[in-house]
Amino acid sequence: MFNRKNILAFFICLPLLVGCESLLEKEPRDRLSEEETFKDLDGVKTALAGAYGSLVKIETYNARLMLYPDITAGNSHYVNRQTDFLYEEFNFRQTALEGTMQDTYSALYSILNTVNNIIKYTPTTLYATEKDKNRVLAEARMLRALLHFDLARLYARPYTHTANASHPGIVVNLKTRLYTDPLPERSTVAETYAAIEEDIVTALALFENSNPVFGGNSQYFFNSNAAKALLAKVYLYKSDWQNAYKLADEVIGSKQYQLVSTNNYTSSWSATTPSSESIFELAIGPNFSGTSLGSYYDLLDSKLTFAATNDLLSLYSDTDIRGAQSLFNSKEINGTLYYFTKKYGRGGVNATNIKLLRLSEMYLIRAEAAAELSNLEQANQDLNLIRLRADAVAEELNITDKTALLNAILLERRKELAFEGNLHYDLLRRKQGINRMDCSAQVCSLPYEDYRLILPLPKATTDVNPKLLQNPGY
Repeated sequence: MFNRKNILAFFICLPLLVGCESLLEKEPRDRLSEEETFKDLDGVKTALAGAYGSLVKIETYNARLMLYPDITAGNSHYVNRQTDFLYEEFNFRQTALEGTMQDTYSALYSILNTVNNIIKYTPTTLYATEKDKNRVLAEARMLRALLHFDLARLYARPYTHTANASHPGIVVNLKTRLYTDPLPERSTVAETYAAIEEDIVTALALFENSNPVFGGNSQYFFNSNAAKALLAKVYLYKSDWQNAYKLADEVIGSKQYQLVSTNNYTSSWSATTPSSESIFELAIGPNFSGTSLGSYYDLLDSKLTFAATNDLLSLYSDTDIRGAQSLFNSKEINGTLYYFTKKYGRGGVNATNIKLLRLSEMYLIRAEAAAELSNLEQANQDLNLIRLRADAVAEELNITDKTALLNAILLERRKELAFEGNLHYDLLRRKQGINRMDCSAQVCSLPYEDYRLILPLPKATTDVNPKLLQNPGY
């Protein structure tokens, strides 16, 4: 456990404002405990590993962050529901008091506190070379960028919502926050993305003069190429097409990754080690226990199961290896045939790693950026590469209309990246609403301007901080 008292003081005691004095009185002792924790390389490595591990929780990527964007946008729907897990969000009924995503807000800021402690203490840690310190700092910066990026996608309007991105963003947390600190305010979206970009650019410089501090597969930890891949995605969300193209092109051009072959694509999702096209993924250890992400897409789960919608399945041709006949399990339930993605294994034994950045997405980012830059030849080439890898008998496209080409690329993103936590955000950044066809929710369609397309800040947070502006409508 790393400095848990300070984290609890900020995220648990704030809503209560009762009974916290004893924790706060121990701050000097906690500071000594921090210094002891981070005094040497082993200490900072343990903290860094813990930060990575915190991303594989139900509140973060091992459920909510991956499930939410697909069930709200129309890639998945309920088959069995005996709990309220994401049900308010599925129906767009979430409030500042109710909703499964409530705990995700505090979970992400809790991890930010841990990461900020790593950044704070690593420069003075003992028994570590400068290259070791640089690596720890680079990876911590990347985790901070990722966390801020996720918070911005969940709780703020897209970057291009206003002309200069001056609309409310998130609380940008660049240092460990204590209860005694001044109450934080929301930065603008422009300021939020500037902080994300600054962290990644700084990390890239640190990676250049560093040594890996962890063994094992490199895809389990941020490195230079993973940093560039995330930065390409950040630029994509900013509609900064020149830089999105440049960074995606650099990752592709590194030759460190290769697209999985057509024949091996389906089996690559059940492998317990990274595939040749994986850039960054969250490792599920061999001793993992509890509910895995795959359990929510498992046809055997009697409590809660998310199946693919007919809307999504209809997008795949019969010969597409990503379609119903290849990348899905099927089962008839009460006379209806349902399909469940094979992208995530079930349970502790069969649980598979959670892939956050893949080479195929870099090609699709480059394609979208190229189309926006009127480089239609490159855009068609990248689009066809992903299409034909998935469906070898598909007709090669040569789309000469820019709008039609962009629509084809966005369609391919939906098909290729289904169940990987992207669709909701892709629609919003393109200023599109949500229109769910195979839908049993109370509300199936929302226009882009509807306030329910971003989440409310938890009321427990806004109640104790009058400076924290709640999202409109909540």
